[in-house]
Amino acid sequence: ANTSTDPNIIFFIVDDLGYFDINVYKQLQANGPDLYETPNMDALASAGIMFTHGYEAAPRCAASRTSIMSGKFESRPSVSSGMYAPSDNNPEYSEETWAKLLQDRGYETYFVGKWHIGNNANHDPSTFGFTTSEAGGAYGAPPTYWYPYGTLGTDHPEVLVGGTTGDYLTDKLTDLTNSFIDDHVTNNPSVPFLAMVSHYGVHTPFEAEAADVAYFQNKVNNNTYTGNEYENDITAKTKLRQDHATYAAMIKSIDESLGQIRQNLIDEGIEDNTVIILTSDNGGLSTTEINGNRELATSNRPFRGGKTWLLEGGIRLPVIVYGPDFRQGVTVDTPITGTDFFPTILEIGGAPLAPMQHLDGESFLPLLETAANGGNASYTRTNPLIWDFNFASSGTANVSMAAARQGNYKLIEYKYNNVFELYDVVNDPGETTDISAANPAIVEQLKTALFSYRSNAGIGHRVTNTTQMAENTYLYENMNTVTGSNIQPSYGCAEPNGTTNEIIYNAGFECWYDLDWPIRVDTANGSDASLAIANPIDTRTGDTSLQVNVVNGGGYGRVRITNTQYFDEFQGGDIVLNVYAKSLATNRIRFQLRVNYSDGSNASYNATEFTTDGTYRLYSHTFPTATATSASTESIEVRLQLGRDNGTIFLDDWSSAVNGITLSTPIFDESKISVYPNPAKDFINISGPLVVTKAYIFDITGKLVKKSIGDVERINISELPTGIYMLKAFVEGKQYFTKKIVIE
Repeated sequence: ANTSTDPNIIFFIVDDLGYFDINVYKQLQANGPDLYETPNMDALASAGIMFTHGYEAAPRCAASRTSIMSGKFESRPSVSSGMYAPSDNNPEYSEETWAKLLQDRGYETYFVGKWHIGNNANHDPSTFGFTTSEAGGAYGAPPTYWYPYGTLGTDHPEVLVGGTTGDYLTDKLTDLTNSFIDDHVTNNPSVPFLAMVSHYGVHTPFEAEAADVAYFQNKVNNNTYTGNEYENDITAKTKLRQDHATYAAMIKSIDESLGQIRQNLIDEGIEDNTVIILTSDNGGLSTTEINGNRELATSNRPFRGGKTWLLEGGIRLPVIVYGPDFRQGVTVDTPITGTDFFPTILEIGGAPLAPMQHLDGESFLPLLETAANGGNASYTRTNPLIWDFNFASSGTANVSMAAARQGNYKLIEYKYNNVFELYDVVNDPGETTDISAANPAIVEQLKTALFSYRSNAGIGHRVTNTTQMAENTYLYENMNTVTGSNIQPSYGCAEPNGTTNEIIYNAGFECWYDLDWPIRVDTANGSDASLAIANPIDTRTGDTSLQVNVVNGGGYGRVRITNTQYFDEFQGGDIVLNVYAKSLATNRIRFQLRVNYSDGSNASYNATEFTTDGTYRLYSHTFPTATATSASTESIEVRLQLGRDNGTIFLDDWSSAVNGITLSTPIFDESKISVYPNPAKDFINISGPLVVTKAYIFDITGKLVKKSIGDVERINISELPTGIYMLKAFVEGKQYFTKKIVIE
């Protein structure tokens, strides 16, 4: 790396800064009196590229920063339970950041300010590629913005970075940044640098210079505000005015920081070789629970929601990029997201891409470069933007949500009550009109994208964390009490009615999508058994476990719990089955695997038995390749056999895997395959560039009702009753896709 060819890069990130908190963005919408003053940010936008559809990959500080640094949506278990979680499931910290990859290329790397994605010294910025780090630890906000800023305890680095009485933290971080730049230019003029300037402002506590507060309070007093100050929206009380003088003063100090850093670049003679990226980590703090008294910072209207919401106010953010060789004075409405910074910064710094690391990031460098330098103003992201955010909080009143955006359209999933809404966020940025009923094909497309992402990433489709479900329930019940609504939890799934012997988890193919279908109790040879959802006290994790009551047992096979056959080619794979179980007595259980082979034969394989007791324990068995899958397979059925003993058994966290990969294997890129007509009556056609080798159609209970083997292009469905079905088709290369079809 060399400054003669490689630019310096400054990544300037503000905490909790809303979209309309920058004046140049405020001018995009008529939204009441102007309060905030951001001349330096406005100037950066005028000189560079201003994104009007920039998003962060998560609506909350730590989650957003995780996505920015890892290049992956933070909802991926490999990120949230590996890179930064206190449990340290991945003690080697194998994640690489763009800072580390630029450091490897020869960049001098510097971090200052809020880190918030590490729980101890082994997770600080220096662990992830920053040669020098100042003021960064696990803390999300300083105890105070005034020197000595408060200490954060012995387990975390301190914000304490020196100074004198009266020093303001935002100014101190600016001074530290400029000192780094000065020292670098003096001592390493031939080496490019990366500086991540991560301000604690404008996060709480609300503190600013007294003169600035007085100035903005005068503006507030002289502004004319019409309408209500707050309104209720879903579970939240939402602020409708930008009238917080101290918050405005905090924004002013951040803006001055940017201006001082840019001026220092000019003074040092390096502005003509420095790229600046400015953004926020989530939307402005504008909501709290209905009837709550929390002090709110700003209004994001006309956007709905704010920090921690997946409505536009929580995730659509300012993104401004300046570079001397980039386009200038340009406004871009192409959607980008926080994970996209990773590959974009690598390309700006001349470093090779790392696609296995930034799985969810796509470089938007073509939107930055001039046409003469190979830019492409028509560039659009290949994959949809995905959000899956189970975190619910009474502090901001957000409920568990998921969302997907592609083109103009954004699908929102309310996970508590299984409701989906569709918005055209280009023409309706305030998300005021749900157009899902009029656009079922778009809803289905975005549902497929969302569900496919979760299945591919190993993410559950439901909220199972007890704490989050309790918080959701609290918020909705509070809303019901105040507003008179009556929203109740629902997963859109069939519930046991006391007389059935099965629980169907994915009625309509939405609860578990491509995952295992029903869990069913088979009662053979006169056995008597019942299956029900256990009481919460008998649940190991989440909110759901199974309770099986066995009467008149006497032998294995008299009672068994099965997953519907899973169709795939498992030849050469070891199949691992796991279950947590406990019983009121010492009941015996064992796994059984039923394998249907491609030649039409089948075989059953039994594992050794386990004896349960009154404590949940993990029971596991591996069916090795040499026995179960030595030949080509068509499908497998996982069984857990009971019945040797009467009594009550509780089961939780049942899982199955093949060679360490869950049975929910990655979904094929459906955009390359066309299934039509849909709805259909007599035939469905499958067309695309790859040959479909076999296709299966299942009803909503998971029962196989039709299969076609060979070069499948057309399937006769005339003999099937009307209803909703799932098509699962395999193409060459052992990939597959799923498609919900309707038969009329």
